[in-house]
Amino acid sequence: MPEKYLPKKIATTGLVLLLVLLSKFAFADMPPDKMLEAASQNMISALQDQHAAIQQDHRVLYGLIEDILLPHIDIITASRMVLGKHWRQASKKQKLRFIRAFRELLTRFYSSALAEYLSKHKVKSDFITFQPLRESPEKKRLTVYAEVHPPGGGEKVSVNYRMRKTKKGWKVYDVAVAGISVISTYRTSFASEIKQKGLEPFIASIEKRNGALLHAVQNKAAQVSQNP
Repeated sequence: MPEKYLPKKIATTGLVLLLVLLSKFAFADMPPDKMLEAASQNMISALQDQHAAIQQDHRVLYGLIEDILLPHIDIITASRMVLGKHWRQASKKQKLRFIRAFRELLTRFYSSALAEYLSKHKVKSDFITFQPLRESPEKKRLTVYAEVHPPGGGEKVSVNYRMRKTKKGWKVYDVAVAGISVISTYRTSFASEIKQKGLEPFIASIEKRNGALLHAVQNKAAQVSQNP
């Protein structure tokens, strides 16, 4: 199961913050920190409006992730970094399959983690504070720093968004929550599994897990519809 790749606490926190910071609205001409700050308010509204629907059917959340989150993720760069040296060894077909599989894995796992978070908390508009940009927005790559105040108090959490400037604007390719990088965590876990299985069987295993997750969600949605 994908949960073994990333600690659920880190995964949940990272996804909630990333989802809240991104929206389908374009901010291509804005500095990356201001773009994230402005987009956060739009995403907060979407999550609040869909809160009840998400509790009933997690596929609603899948739609939000597909429409709102994924267009702002540099999935190709993230995939290349996650595979590391194995990316260079992969065929073109294997690279395309892995990109699709990794994209689907993130969607399925993160939607489950976010649904669990939303069942316990409501996202508020003032829980995140952006720090002034430390690097020139003229650079091709930079990091946007933020601090999050968890619901109900507690110590603030540092969140760093590693971003890359593309032809379609700034995109996020990695998130570090409390110093733990999502990409580095996946890369370590994937490297171990590839060493044991080989690249082709590993990709096939990810595809199989994605299918199992989709089947589980469909069954849960069917049960909810039969027992409203």
